Amino acid sequence: MLGSDTHDLTIPSGVYRLDARLHVPASGVRGSLVVAHPHPMHGGHMNHPVVVTTAERGAHLGLLALRFDFRGVQASEGDTSDMDGHLEDWRRAAVEVAERAGTGPHLGAGFSYGSRTLATVLYPERDRRPHLDGLLLLAPATRVPTTRRDFGNLLLGRPLSEAARDERVLRHLGALELPTQVLVGENDVVAPVDELAAALPAHAKLTVLPGLNHFFSRHTGAGALATDVFVPAVDAALAALLAR
Repeated sequence: MLGSDTHDLTIPSGVYRLDARLHVPASGVRGSLVVAHPHPMHGGHMNHPVVVTTAERGAHLGLLALRFDFRGVQASEGDTSDMDGHLEDWRRAAVEVAERAGTGPHLGAGFSYGSRTLATVLYPERDRRPHLDGLLLLAPATRVPTTRRDFGNLLLGRPLSEAARDERVLRHLGALELPTQVLVGENDVVAPVDELAAALPAHAKLTVLPGLNHFFSRHTGAGALATDVFVPAVDAALAALLAR
């Protein structure tokens, strides 16, 4: 994008090395942003348009923005199914970009699974929570499809018939203490608006994007990212976090 440079780097996480991209703002660094990708077991990676666009918008606003692949994804070392390891990956990515930025605020963002893991790594009862000053949660999934029927329902935009509410994730979302902005599509069947509204703490701002699905698209399935709606919403959410 215009106004920023992108650099490849690797991040140590335990015994593994994670593949990452750093978006450097052109006009000086005013803080940092980490962006995590959707579910690695369902094809999620850091090059997803939602993840890339969010990192680009962060850099546009002066944030040193880092997106990374969880362990086992694409060029990142390790086991894709190591969900506990993904929490350590989150911590290491947050430390890496904060140290490189040298100044705060330090923000965390994630799309779908990336938001779920962010809420989990920040749960008050967990040790070694990363230092973050604000959160941007993009469609934090409260229901995860596990059957062929529900994957079909997700792609068709139909309610999931077999995926139960994930009470653990709802509890983690409800316990968030940091300033939080949440964006979700009006037609999201994985992060239903009513479930998020009931679970989120009072200080979290929930913004519903009309006509969009879980992938922030107007079309069936993943489709094309509705940048005309998504980009202004991300800009406004990040600006609100930076203004605190």
